[in-house]
Amino acid sequence: MVWCTSEDGKYRIESISPATFPGALQVLREGFFPNEAACVGLEVDKDPLAAEEMLELCADAALDGLSLVAVNTDTGEVVATVFCKLEEKPTPGSIEKSQFDIYIEERCKRPSTKAMMEFLLEVDTKCDYFERYGVDCLCEIMFLGTKPEHRRKGLAKLLTKTAVEVIKKSKEGPIAPLTVADLGPKYAFMKPRKPVTKPPQLCTAVWSAVGSKRCGEILGFTVLEVFSFGDLIYNGKPCSDRIGVVTTCEGAALRI
Repeated sequence: MVWCTSEDGKYRIESISPATFPGALQVLREGFFPNEAACVGLEVDKDPLAAEEMLELCADAALDGLSLVAVNTDTGEVVATVFCKLEEKPTPGSIEKSQFDIYIEERCKRPSTKAMMEFLLEVDTKCDYFERYGVDCLCEIMFLGTKPEHRRKGLAKLLTKTAVEVIKKSKEGPIAPLTVADLGPKYAFMKPRKPVTKPPQLCTAVWSAVGSKRCGEILGFTVLEVFSFGDLIYNGKPCSDRIGVVTTCEGAALRI
């Protein structure tokens, strides 16, 4: 499903499909894990197996049908992507595990991946999205990446803006859901899961790059918490030392 094209007509934004899913994962390998601040600080960029574990989380997100890609209109190459993940508020007293819990317990094995999940859980806990906004379903905008040779063309902004519009539209019903079979044989081990049926009432994001923070500001996201990578320690060393600068990330939200 095509949503829009860039002003110069060189790129189109569309829902991730079985055909574009592999290309979206390749974008993250080339344009997200090597450069994103938390990935560098927690050494995901140095551990290919950790990066592949992170891609399993993306595969699970793709099943919700809200993730997008930017495709070069001349070549058909996937050059940028954003994965969007639906999440329902846990039911008090429920013993049923969320897909996120299952991922952490069963598929998160590498030290860097575990450190990343612990950090993201800390962000979620401090932002406390469900209670702060009084909602029971949200959609997280996550893993926003562009191949290096296609940066500075406004694709991150266009993807993020379109993602918010698609998430809003999903209140009317499913957009472009995928099945486990659509993800290919590599992810055949994943179990089909019960789809989220509640409409999302909130978009959330963890912005770590200057560009993504700017995108959030333009779209009207409210910054709830700010986290310094100088305070995040991994293997006895501040993450900011590996990143090269003392920078921050933001937990942010937008009511829809």
